Amino acid sequence: MLEKKTLQEMKDTLTKLQASLKSDVYKCSTVGNELKQLRDAIQDISDKSKQELYLIASIKCKDK
Repeated sequence: MLEKKTLQEMKDTLTKLQASLKSDVYKCSTVGNELKQLRDAIQDISDKSKQELYLIASIKCKDK
């Protein structure tokens, strides 16, 4: 009887750990996707800033 109870407790613990692991993997995946979106947004801002600086430099060079 004790063995069956212990085995059931181990199965329950395993089930809980698997559920927790699945949740953590999902969260990591979500955070990874959010970080990629942030990286892309920062890259877009950087590209626009470079374009604006190039435009300003071009205008100033033409003025001289």
